[in-house]
Amino acid sequence: MTNPFVEKLSTGEWSPERFRRHLEEMGAPLVGRVLADEVEVTFVDEPGDDTTVTLSVVIGPIIGFNKIATEFASVPGTPFRVLTLRMRSDLRFSYVFTRSGPTGEGEQVPDPFNPPPRFSECSVERFSGASVAVLPDAMPLPWLDQAEARPAPAMESGVLASGLLGNERRIWVSMPPGEHSDESALPFVIHLDGTPDHSAPSVRDALVQAGLIRPCVVVLVDQLGSQRYKELLCDAAFSRMLVDELLPWLHDRYSLSQDPGDVALAGESFGGLCAGWTVLHHPTTFGNAIIQSPSCGYHPDLKWGTGAGELLRRTPMPTLIADYSAAESAPVRIFHDVGELESSNTHSRWLDQVLTQNGYDTVYREFAGGHDYAWWRGLFADALQWCFPLEAERS
Repeated sequence: MTNPFVEKLSTGEWSPERFRRHLEEMGAPLVGRVLADEVEVTFVDEPGDDTTVTLSVVIGPIIGFNKIATEFASVPGTPFRVLTLRMRSDLRFSYVFTRSGPTGEGEQVPDPFNPPPRFSECSVERFSGASVAVLPDAMPLPWLDQAEARPAPAMESGVLASGLLGNERRIWVSMPPGEHSDESALPFVIHLDGTPDHSAPSVRDALVQAGLIRPCVVVLVDQLGSQRYKELLCDAAFSRMLVDELLPWLHDRYSLSQDPGDVALAGESFGGLCAGWTVLHHPTTFGNAIIQSPSCGYHPDLKWGTGAGELLRRTPMPTLIADYSAAESAPVRIFHDVGELESSNTHSRWLDQVLTQNGYDTVYREFAGGHDYAWWRGLFADALQWCFPLEAERS
């Protein structure tokens, strides 16, 4: 089935200029319903001559952008290329185009007719700057919508020098809206995948001003490039740094609660793995974990290969799942979400089963998408409401 607007373009009923105006006014991609729960989604690019275009989406086995093999097709007599795919109507996903010239070298770009939303720059560079498609039956993320429309909240920053790790990193701190006395001892969330323009402070502000959560401080921890792939993998020294160096650094500068129930540790992917592992081993410091698509299939000895070597491979129980299975239940609460269409959801379901059987206060969500900031940014609002509800709602 051809999208009706592409049909108007291809038959000459619409000029390229009118089609371009339609895209700019209505937005992209173009979506048409074909069944109650399926739509056809048409992506449009205007790449120039001698350029091929392919689509990559954050859904599939690769932790990152998964390439769709079919190339965009030219609309004869126009500068446009299009690709139409049938999809579930409840998806939300990040995506990019790859434009390749005659030499075969590709450039990854966002959809020119659907610019990346606010907060699209991420701590993991390969996810940054992507467009986001929201199909008609996707679960709404109203607090993210409000956050994207809000002015940037005030942020303070400083440098934390770690003797335990032998490095330095930037720490950003965002106070909640309103006046707070020095004796207020505010609850706070430490986000391990911090950046200076992270969505968390704006999401928090929208929830506080709506009267849905207690005023809380957001602490954003910088990750040091490739060092992230060591420090966040159930690293005892990094977790000890959070307890013995970051927490005292924060308490020296801000009036923050000392109650573990008022402290949440949050992260995405490897950051979620680290948050879940750290709260288990330091429950007298962190009473809450927000783990979004945690890499809970991780084990340091888990290696994959091919050929005869596979006949000798032994698969250990993943570290996070093994530790929660073996330990006595800790007094921590865990908010856990994962994409229904990402490869890690099997391990997330396994972890949730262990947590539930061991009596943890936990909530588990699966969303209609992949390993994707497009979901994490919005579902963080649900996590904050679960961790820091107003006192009347908590009792």
